[in-house]
Amino acid sequence: MFQLLIVDDEASVVDSLADTLPWSDIGITGVFKAYSGAEALGMMRMNSIDIVISDIQMPGMSGIELLERIRKSWRKTKCIVLSGFAEFSYAQQAIRHNSYDYLLKPIGDSEILDKVQAVVRLLQEERQEDRSYQQAMKAFRENLPKIRGELLNGLLQGKRYSEQRLAEELEMVSVNVRKDDCFALMLMRLEQGFADMGFLSLSLMEYAIGNIAEELFEDRFRLWMCKDVHGYLLFLVTLNGERFPEEKDVPPLRSPAKEDAELFQLAASQLQNSVKQYLKGSVSVIVSGWGLFPQDANGLYQSLLASLRTMLGDQDDLFISVPDEQEPLVVPSLQALYEPPMLVHLLESGDWQAIGVKLEHIFGELHAKGAESSEHLVEVFFFIYSAFSSFAHKNGRRVEEMLGPGLSDLRELSACRSADALRSWASQALDHMQRDMERETRSTRETVVRKIQDFVRKHLGDDVSLLAIADYMYMHPVHVSRIYKLVAGENLSDYVLRLKMEKAVELLTGSTLKNYEIALRLGYQNPNYFIKVFKKYYSVTPQEYRLKLPD
Repeated sequence: MFQLLIVDDEASVVDSLADTLPWSDIGITGVFKAYSGAEALGMMRMNSIDIVISDIQMPGMSGIELLERIRKSWRKTKCIVLSGFAEFSYAQQAIRHNSYDYLLKPIGDSEILDKVQAVVRLLQEERQEDRSYQQAMKAFRENLPKIRGELLNGLLQGKRYSEQRLAEELEMVSVNVRKDDCFALMLMRLEQGFADMGFLSLSLMEYAIGNIAEELFEDRFRLWMCKDVHGYLLFLVTLNGERFPEEKDVPPLRSPAKEDAELFQLAASQLQNSVKQYLKGSVSVIVSGWGLFPQDANGLYQSLLASLRTMLGDQDDLFISVPDEQEPLVVPSLQALYEPPMLVHLLESGDWQAIGVKLEHIFGELHAKGAESSEHLVEVFFFIYSAFSSFAHKNGRRVEEMLGPGLSDLRELSACRSADALRSWASQALDHMQRDMERETRSTRETVVRKIQDFVRKHLGDDVSLLAIADYMYMHPVHVSRIYKLVAGENLSDYVLRLKMEKAVELLTGSTLKNYEIALRLGYQNPNYFIKVFKKYYSVTPQEYRLKLPD
């Protein structure tokens, strides 16, 4: 998918090449126009241009000067020089400035399409061997530990992935863990000797701890390390070597052999001692029971945090092993409220479908855990209400404006009478907010389109190019084009053409102006090009149209 820029001070040449050739057939998805070297540079700065076709002789900045500027700032852009001058010196200068080809006017449509298609093929080959791709892959590899850590952190926080998506993510970051693998978690809190370290020193220490852990665990286990949202080091530990049975009738093993479980605890204890001995700092270590990946990741992680709060406290240099079987909480916790993606973030992104799914997860968990006490209902209500409030205030609105007075009233908390009442309130509030935002968005877009149309009508005989409209609107040309098509249902270029053709018919019908005079009034500097466009639109020339008019 490539984009083309055509540059010539003869507007008829630019318009004819841009508007009449089947560029999409050869892989060109966007065609931009410029009528001077300066305008061409402006288009280059605002758009990703892959191919430039430029005339050599232009007032102001010549084509050769334009090529030189392009070579300095956009080295990957390919240039084709189009000129009516056959002197060899021009060809030599074009070649020196990295011109792909040099063509002489006049040139047939098929010939120029063939030349551009050859450039497209060359660009496709270059992209396959693109150094920037290699650099991106190098950066990816260098940041792989951080990327792996972010993926693990998401799983620990309860982020949901489809089975296929998770398998793809794991393969991409080269983590040798898969669905239903048996695993345990090990949490490490850095304490005395580490607390006063700066960011760089602490990062080096964490890196050293990771290396020590790899050496201690490598014979029997694989480690996947991250730094969690609380600043603790967290290791996901799986067995090294053979996989568990995969036959359909054989259930996955939730815990390893007794010997492996004991070795895991021993290696964790040795890690604690090694950090103290070699890095001169104390750490507390908490190890979880065993579970199945990924479904038990959040549960085991929460059990570690609970043990840290209740058993570790502010004591240092402790080792705690959390039992596999734990007593259920007397008062259940609602994890769906706080796991990513957060409701407030979904509102900010405007993903209404995902917001609906999030609310379904919240109320599904509320029902599944039997957590329909007044405390839980109030917790859910204020969690949702605070997200709605934050969203309203970030949009410069009051909550009552977005939800309506009935849904925003907090005096009686009537929505908290029952889970069904709360679900109904949340659904109504969300629908009200979505409709309000859609009205505001639609109104804003319609205002933009009306301004564009007004500008085009007032300047129909002047410059009504996409760039000129974008400058007037203080918007990016691509955004102008997309907004217009979304609201008006047609391309902006089609609207401009339709107005020009309607105006042409009006002048042909109600005046005695000649064709060239009408062309000039409509902004066409070349009467022949105007006739060509008119015939393509109405299937007759302007003269033939006028002859058909009743006397």
